[in-house]
Amino acid sequence: MIKKITLILFLFCLLIPVSFFAQDISLYTQINGRYDFTFVGNTLNTNENSFMSSPTILTSSSADLNLASTDVIERAYLYWAGCGTGDFNVQLNGIDITPDRTFSIIQASSGWPHFSAFKDITAQVQATGNGTYTLSDLDLTAEIPQYFQNRTNFGGWAIIVVYQNDALPLNQLNIYDGMQAVPDRIDISLNSLNVIDNFDAKIGFLAWEGDVGIANNESLTINGSVLSNPPLNPSNNAFNSTNSVTGSNSLFLSLIHISEPTRQAEI
Repeated sequence: MIKKITLILFLFCLLIPVSFFAQDISLYTQINGRYDFTFVGNTLNTNENSFMSSPTILTSSSADLNLASTDVIERAYLYWAGCGTGDFNVQLNGIDITPDRTFSIIQASSGWPHFSAFKDITAQVQATGNGTYTLSDLDLTAEIPQYFQNRTNFGGWAIIVVYQNDALPLNQLNIYDGMQAVPDRIDISLNSLNVIDNFDAKIGFLAWEGDVGIANNESLTINGSVLSNPPLNPSNNAFNSTNSVTGSNSLFLSLIHISEPTRQAEI
């Protein structure tokens, strides 16, 4: 019997005015067994876009994967995103990557597009293991001057790693993905989620274009209960350029990993 639920809610959220032509967040896959997850990723922004003095962006960045020696990589999924219609030919540690799936969204006020892409890179990460991962050739330099006008210029990437360890309890991991904007409010229904015991339950999400300097009561709630893990992710500014796996507060996108060992969420 599964004693504990570990939930991954993988959100692609552009924090911009109301948008249309989006892909709703939905269940991508479910994994049952002695599994857990972590994030690896980085930004291409040189600063939070709301406070940039000039329109600049990198074409590559790196992050380190540090699993325990007893952790066995089960799955690894690469996501990358940015402004414009999309750069779908990138490299990860010098290996050419083209997406298995793509996502897009249009900013309603400007009509300007943003994109994201997905690639199953399980074999590559299993072969590489721990170490530095560098995403390169994600070139959005031509797009940045236009998007800089309303401060929606961004680029970034993340790898979600699911790993097995015999010391873990039996868990259920649900991975949901899609690409939706967060205007004033967004409601997402989580299907195929079976909660038997929520002790040590976790939720993780990826939010593109987060701002630490702008707190507009952006909060994450499950059935009315506000989730947070201060000081990195306060209850009124969940999408705030932080990486709660590494403790970074200058990611300029958000990789959030929240554990709720005592909350009785009614999912």
